[in-house]
Amino acid sequence: MKKLLLSMILVAFAIIAFAQKNPAQVSDLLNRIGGEGTSSRIETRVKRSLSKDVFEISSKKGKPYIEGSSLSALTTGIGWYLNHYAHINLSWNNLTTDLSKVNLPVPQAIERRECSAVYRYYLNYCTYSYSMAFWGEKEWQDELDWLALNGVNVVLDATAQEEVWRRFLTSIGYTHEEVLKFVAGPAYYAWAYMANLSGFGGPVHDSWFSCRT
Repeated sequence: MKKLLLSMILVAFAIIAFAQKNPAQVSDLLNRIGGEGTSSRIETRVKRSLSKDVFEISSKKGKPYIEGSSLSALTTGIGWYLNHYAHINLSWNNLTTDLSKVNLPVPQAIERRECSAVYRYYLNYCTYSYSMAFWGEKEWQDELDWLALNGVNVVLDATAQEEVWRRFLTSIGYTHEEVLKFVAGPAYYAWAYMANLSGFGGPVHDSWFSCRT
C-alpha cells in the first residue's frame, strides 16, 4: 500500500512538472505584443503530455485558454488565436497592437492543431545582409516574437562567423591586420559566407570580434 501511494505521489509530481501554467516567457511575449496586462487576459499552459507538436485553444474562467506541447507550440497557438479568433494579424511591419481596447473572443469549443513537421526552418545567408545588418535590439526582439507566433523552431544562426574566421586564419599564420583585410563588412556577409568576395565593405571594428567570443 505504501509503495502504491508513493508511486501515485511521484506520478502527481511528474504531471505538475510537465504542465507549466503561464510560463514567464509567454507572459512577457503577450505583454510586448499586446500591451501591459495582456498576459492576465489569456490563460496559457505548457502541457507536455500532449502528443507531438500540438496546441489546443479553448476557454477557462471566461478567458481564452491555450495549451501547447512545448513553448513553441504554445506561442504558435497564441498567434493562431489572435489571427483566427480576434482577427488580428501581427506582421513584420506592425508587431504590436493595443489589446486593452480589443474584445478577446472566448472559444465555444476546443480547437486542436497538430504539426507533422518536426523542424520549421527559417532564414538563409542572404537574409543576414540587407537591412538585418543594421538591426538593433528592438528589431531583433520583434523578429524573435514573430518567429514564436508563427511556429518557427529552427533558425540559421550566422552570428560570430567573423570570429570563427579570425581564429582559423590566425591559427594558420595570418596577422590580425590581414584578417581585417579579409573579413567583409556586415552588409556583405551574405556574399562573404558563400565565398563570393572578401574584404569588401570592411574592415570591421575589433568590437565585432571581442563581443562575439
